[in-house]
Amino acid sequence: MENKSLYELGKLAQRGNEMAMLEIIERKKKMIKRYSYGDEDRYQFIILKLIEGIRNFKF
Repeated sequence: MENKSLYELGKLAQRGNEMAMLEIIERKKKMIKRYSYGDEDRYQFIILKLIEGIRNFKF
């Protein structure tokens, strides 16, 4: 899945593909860590909101 765009991964993740969801999280891991400021709870919250956002986004 390394060569797919975020748009394609988002569409796959919305249809229930867990590997696509993990790939999106992996690609955004640096940004998530930066904005969690070292707080593990905030890190998990951002990931949760990312998953919710992908599920609710209209592709």
